[in-house]
Amino acid sequence: MAIAYNLPVRRALYLAGSVLFVFYCTAVGVYLLLRPWSPSARAAAGISASGFFRGFVSGLGLLHLAVGIADLRALSRALDKPVPDPDKP
Repeated sequence: MAIAYNLPVRRALYLAGSVLFVFYCTAVGVYLLLRPWSPSARAAAGISASGFFRGFVSGLGLLHLAVGIADLRALSRALDKPVPDPDKP
């Protein structure tokens, strides 16, 4: 009986972790994509004023967004699967 109880709890924890990861990737991705091109970042001196550096940081933002989208697709597939019935063999 302990296994039957743990199955829905494990699924809920997995889904919650996936949702938080998608949120993290989306938030950080948008921030890294847009922040280097903001007016305050353009006015900065040093390496952050370099177009190559700003492009690199924006590329990291795109990478975060791509990973978030991929995990969101995996999450939607996991939600489409039916929850296994622990009483059925």
